[in-house]
Amino acid sequence: MAWRTLALDNREWSVSVAAERSPGSEQWRLVAAFRSPDTRRVWVPLPFTSPSKAAVYARADALSHDDLATALRQRLTG
Repeated sequence: MAWRTLALDNREWSVSVAAERSPGSEQWRLVAAFRSPDTRRVWVPLPFTSPSKAAVYARADALSHDDLATALRQRLTG
């Protein structure tokens, strides 16, 4: 189920978030998954880490539409 939806460049994206932790790391990283209607999926690590998984999800709730659009646009063009 989508956490949010995002319209970007005439395409509607479903957005989900996850907290991931690399092996050997104490830090959780915020990651957004963008899925388009043609089922293309793009994973974007976002610039937020914390030793607390709950803090990562709290930060996700504070992300604005512009934050998500910027992250997706950078991933698609870079």
